This record gives sequence, C-alpha cells and structure tokens, in this order.
Amino acid sequence: MLASDAKSDRYAGPSNLEPVRPVLVYTASRIGLFVVTLGVLWLLGLQNPFWLIVISFVISGIASYVLLSKQRDTMSARLSDRIDRPKPHND
Repeated sequence: MLASDAKSDRYAGPSNLEPVRPVLVYTASRIGLFVVTLGVLWLLGLQNPFWLIVISFVISGIASYVLLSKQRDTMSARLSDRIDRPKPHND
C-alpha cells in the first residue's frame, strides 16, 4: 500500500467536526454580525461603550433572525438529530 493510498483511506470517512459544523458556522456568523454592527455604529459616532454594545447586540440579533434563518434551521436539525439518536448501552 502506498502512502498516498493510506492518506486517502484515512480521510475518506466523515470528519470528526461534521456533527458540530453547523453550530460553528452559525456561531461564527452571529459573532461576525455583532462585530460588523459594532463597527458601523462606532463609525457613525456612537462612542459610549455600554450603549454601543447594547444597541449592537439588539441590531445584530434582529439581523441574524432575518439573515441567518437557513443556518439556524440547519443547526437546529443537526442538534435535534443528535439528541434523538439512541444512546449506546455499555453493559
């Protein structure tokens, strides 16, 4: 067996990150929306740190509800599949 064959066999199966990938994508997208909103509000002149964070959180939450519905649905389906999966019995 060649080294390249062994390498392709090792990566042929599903990734260990596959079950958590939708969660990571959704979380990174939410953080990204928050940071972009924070930056835009700061550039618009909102300088008070407390209000900057609070208003950014509210606006990014509303934006994520509208813009990230597909990612949220994918994450929800993956989590419910994982919860509904039968547990292995170790007797």
